[in-house]
Amino acid sequence: MSKTLFGMVEIVLGDETYILKPTLGAVRAIEAYFGGLRGASQAVNALSVVGCAVIIAGGAGLTGKDADAVAEQVWQAGVVEASVQLNAYLVALYNPKGESAGKDQPAKA
Repeated sequence: MSKTLFGMVEIVLGDETYILKPTLGAVRAIEAYFGGLRGASQAVNALSVVGCAVIIAGGAGLTGKDADAVAEQVWQAGVVEASVQLNAYLVALYNPKGESAGKDQPAKA
């Protein structure tokens, strides 16, 4: 019983928009870099350009050159702008099912 769209966050960096999804793959990528979600939160609060870029790339499922390009976009758009948007996403990673469990019964076809 999950909320399908809970925790999905749109991050706008200049002309580029990224959709961050709260997935286990994103958590694993972010935890691998920071050693845990707490480290990711600290990077956002410290206004780390690279830290914000790693979180965005992990949440958007980016790898390789696509992931590497995000740091430049964070810097160009302003790390403060990126960090403000990332707080909601990190909250969703801490609690991926949301505040309530959703519907008791699945929707009828």
